[in-house]
Amino acid sequence: MSVEAELMAIRLGLIPVMEKENVHDIILITDSIVTAKKIFESKIDPLQNIFIPVISVVNFFFKRDGKNKIQFWFCPSKAKWPKHQLVDDQVKADNCTPVFPSKESHLFSQKKECDSILHEW
Repeated sequence: MSVEAELMAIRLGLIPVMEKENVHDIILITDSIVTAKKIFESKIDPLQNIFIPVISVVNFFFKRDGKNKIQFWFCPSKAKWPKHQLVDDQVKADNCTPVFPSKESHLFSQKKECDSILHEW
């Protein structure tokens, strides 16, 4: 899965959970810890349009209660964890189009694809 897709999945999963009043402990299980931790980085990144909305919700989540926490658990894809496989299968089978497609996100994807082609040449 691309970094962009990983970040979008994290965004779509974290935001609704962090907005709930009774949630204090979140465990994020991913096969890419480096990508997951990007949501906490403050340096300039082409994918900021994806994780900036997460940062504001994360700040609110931590300020709401000092005991709130997020843990990152690493689970590689090759571990064949049944729940990981279930999510992977559902994502690959789903043909939905984004409700709010991002022009910047699309252009960034095109640029990455173009760079990859040029690199192969």
